[in-house]
Amino acid sequence: MPVFKANLKIINVLAAGILFVLLFFNANRGLSQDTIANENKLIWHKFEGVVGLTVNQLAITHWAAGGESNMSGKASATFKYTYNRKMFNYVTTGLFMYGAQSYPKSKRWEKTEDRLELSMTMTHNNEKNLTFTALTMLKTQFTDGYAYPNDSVPISKFFAPAYLTISIGYTYNIHDIVSIFFSPAAGKLTFVNDQTLADKGSFGVEAGYWNVVEGDSTWIPGKRFLGELGFNVLIKYKQDFENISIFSSLNLYNNYMDVNRANRWNIDVDWETGVKFTISKSISTIINVHLIYDDNVKFTVDDTQKPILQFKESLGISFLYKFAVDNKDKKISN
Repeated sequence: MPVFKANLKIINVLAAGILFVLLFFNANRGLSQDTIANENKLIWHKFEGVVGLTVNQLAITHWAAGGESNMSGKASATFKYTYNRKMFNYVTTGLFMYGAQSYPKSKRWEKTEDRLELSMTMTHNNEKNLTFTALTMLKTQFTDGYAYPNDSVPISKFFAPAYLTISIGYTYNIHDIVSIFFSPAAGKLTFVNDQTLADKGSFGVEAGYWNVVEGDSTWIPGKRFLGELGFNVLIKYKQDFENISIFSSLNLYNNYMDVNRANRWNIDVDWETGVKFTISKSISTIINVHLIYDDNVKFTVDDTQKPILQFKESLGISFLYKFAVDNKDKKISN
């Protein structure tokens, strides 16, 4: 066992390198085989999106059970740009969401939602269930985050953190309902663009410290960047029924090059599931559950800093505006 652990890093590097080469070899071989078959395909553009507004309100006056009147709202916008060419298909998506809750009596408000997410996917256009895929994702937030009721010390900010994931692998599609993406060579970059948070070692970066040499102490600032290499698995499910839509996205990431060998088997989990009940063309009821577990994000529990499961659930009536523009009926030369 000690010998195995001592060589684990070398084995992981070799395995990642071999798999990386195989991915490109198979992708290039598939390109040469499908070039003739794809010559007659049309270039197709499509831009679609949904803009939504969710509003909730609670009024309480002389209520024996207690409580406080409040109002909450959430604005969201999602877009998807599809660009299909003869050799590759490109899909760019964006998610922008911000929500807040106001308490008029105490004249305070709290942030309830804050998401800024961008992704770009490139897949080989071979019209098969198994396709070569390159995926890039960026996740961050718009404004400062707080551990309410403490609203004076921010625990997160814009680009603090920001997560950039770059993955190369294969996607397996099942009837355009389920897609499974697996990448054995996935880089995850964590940015903490705030020195105060970086000095605390937030989100896994190296914390600042006093370097004492011969009685003289020098402050070494915390690092604002953390690089990881591991595998990435992304499973998506989406299916529409009559007046009901269900979607689920499960993202798993493991850093098998962690300096701390004890952490190499930790898996970061990001799982979001939602159900939308369509009332009319522009009004829907949406229930959403979001679970996150990240070994680098720690919370104070019983005076101890440790990672715990993050849970968020929301339910509300949303007013939606949908749009879509494409050139599917137009012939365009390459």
